[in-house]
Amino acid sequence: MTDSARIRIGVVGLGAVAQSVHLPLIQRRWDLFDLVALADLSPGNRAAVGAQFGVAPEHLYGSLEEMLASEPLDGVVILTSGSHGAPALAAIEAGVAVFCEKPLAFSLAEIDALGVAEAAAGRPMLLLAYMKEYDPAVDAIRALLPELDSIRAVDVEVLHPSPGSQLAFANLQPPARDIDPAVIDGLRARDAAAIDAALGTDAPPALRALYTDQVVGSLIHDISLLRSLLGSVTAIDSATQWGDDGHPGSLDITGSIAGRARVHFGWHYLPDYPSYHETVRIHHETGSLELEFTVPYLLNAPTELRIVSRSGGGESRSTVRDVTEAFDVELARFHALVTAQTPPLSGIAEGREDVITALRMTDALAASQGVTLGGEAATV
Repeated sequence: MTDSARIRIGVVGLGAVAQSVHLPLIQRRWDLFDLVALADLSPGNRAAVGAQFGVAPEHLYGSLEEMLASEPLDGVVILTSGSHGAPALAAIEAGVAVFCEKPLAFSLAEIDALGVAEAAAGRPMLLLAYMKEYDPAVDAIRALLPELDSIRAVDVEVLHPSPGSQLAFANLQPPARDIDPAVIDGLRARDAAAIDAALGTDAPPALRALYTDQVVGSLIHDISLLRSLLGSVTAIDSATQWGDDGHPGSLDITGSIAGRARVHFGWHYLPDYPSYHETVRIHHETGSLELEFTVPYLLNAPTELRIVSRSGGGESRSTVRDVTEAFDVELARFHALVTAQTPPLSGIAEGREDVITALRMTDALAASQGVTLGGEAATV
């Protein structure tokens, strides 16, 4: 296969991110991808989305396993809810490359199994879809970063309104109500076993949800972004949750990164806030770099990079904006992984580093509530 070949791909999980982002972009990138199959637990949803994106009924499936058994695929795009450890493993073992949305997995054990399967394949098999790493503003900040020893502080702030308000623009298919309850129960049991491995069997339900929904489900994007720019967070010193009457409330987490720099994460669920805001600031000895990300699923809405630097005896301020779509760039990088074995910016090993940081954050949040976690969180 040459690097100019179209690759045959299937998409698994036809919810919000599939409908609003990946399927429209795959359709737009007809030069790289041949969308041949879709899979979803809901018969009604897969029929509606299949008709919308031109996939014939005979190429619609109720599960990834059915799709892999019936379609000669080069790659699969995994967009399902819950842990992606098991479906990603099934695809890799079938010799099919994986474009994997977060979360990669809930437990390190799942990730280690993926690593073994990829090693057996002898080539990179999984791209973690951390779209921020492919953002042109992030490329620009990479070129401007000073020596790590000069970085003093890193601050992340996320203002998160209700999911419905974030996606009001997308005109999604109605929520599925025709999924077999027994199938859902089986998937929930599989995820519960992975969470048991990660946090221990005695972790309270609220902390389990905090780990899967907020830390691994949202903050993981910022964890991965900082790791790609500065290296992994080296320690978590404190963590607090408050305002959680309507769970999940707010999270405040501090630690160390990039040598002597301090890092702070502030994550706030504000259901009636006007719009989603996410800001990453890096302060160093001669200036500051600030990224402001917009609504995650709004295409071609540029991230803004603001630069503060010295200029003579004063201060210079500049702004960089580029409408190149990060989701599009990462899809093209997946094509390169399949056709040219080009390693992704983040794959299985990097995903493992990020889950270790997520486990440490959750352990610190548990300690602040007087709870002792078991499982992997007790040993990382």
